[in-house]
Amino acid sequence: MKLLLVNDDGFVTKALPLTYHTLSSFGEVLAVIPEVPKSGGAHSLTLHKPLFIRELLIHGIKIYVINGTPVDAVHAALQILNYEPSLVVSGVNIGENTSSQNMLYSGTIGAALEAGLLGIPSVAFSADVENDDELTEPRYSSKVRKIIEAIVGFIASKGWFSGVDTISVNIPKSGFKGVVMPRTQRLRFLQKFESRVDPRGRRYYWLVGSKVTEKDTDSYYLGEGYVVLTPLKIDLTHPALSGCGELDPLLNELVNHLNYTLKLLS
Repeated sequence: MKLLLVNDDGFVTKALPLTYHTLSSFGEVLAVIPEVPKSGGAHSLTLHKPLFIRELLIHGIKIYVINGTPVDAVHAALQILNYEPSLVVSGVNIGENTSSQNMLYSGTIGAALEAGLLGIPSVAFSADVENDDELTEPRYSSKVRKIIEAIVGFIASKGWFSGVDTISVNIPKSGFKGVVMPRTQRLRFLQKFESRVDPRGRRYYWLVGSKVTEKDTDSYYLGEGYVVLTPLKIDLTHPALSGCGELDPLLNELVNHLNYTLKLLS
C-alpha cells in the first residue's frame, strides 16, 4: 500500500510516531503535517498567503511540514510531492471527534473528507485522551496500534466500502468493551463566550463550553468505553434528495472483525 499520513496536531505530537510506525508495516508512508496545531480548523484551505513545505527529520521519521492546514496537507502530497496514496490516514487526533458538531469543526476529519471528495479512501482516527502523553502509556498505545492495524489490514484485504467517502474512528480512554456503529449525536458542546479582563484592563472573550451526551449515540458509547466507528458520506443534502441507500454489508463485517480483535486483547 501507499499511505498518506496527515494530522491536525502538528509535528510535535507523540501520536505521530505511533501512527507512522503502525502504518509502515503495510507499505510506504508519506507524512505531510502542519507546522502548528490546527485543531478546530475544519475543512479550511490556505488562500491568502503562500504555502511553504520543508523536509524535516522528527522522531527519526522523514516528514514534510507545511505552514497550512490539514486539507492543504492532502493537496500538497498529491500536487507538490506527486504522491498517489491508496489510503489516507488522518490522526491519531488528541481528543475525541464524536457528534456532528465536532465532525464539522475537526481538522482531522476535514483532511479525511477532502481525500474522500477526491475519491481516495480515508480513515480519521481520534482518541478520547486529554494529552498525547497518554498515548505513550504502553498498554493503551498497544491497543491503539492494534485497532489501526485491524482497520487498515481489513481495508487492504477486503477493499473499500460502497457509498462511503471516509470513516471516522473514535477510540475510548478505557474500557474497550467492543465496537459499535451508532447514530451520530447532533451537539457535543453547549458553548458560550466568557467575558474576562486582561492585566491592562482590556476586555476580551474566551469561548468555553460544557459537554452534552445523548443516550445511544456515538458520544454516549465512546464514554461507555466502546470503539465508535462512523461511516461518512459527503452529501449535505436531505436524504430524500441524496438517495442514500443501505449500508454496505462490508461495514458490519469490519465491526465484527474489530470486535474479534478486541477480544484477543482482553
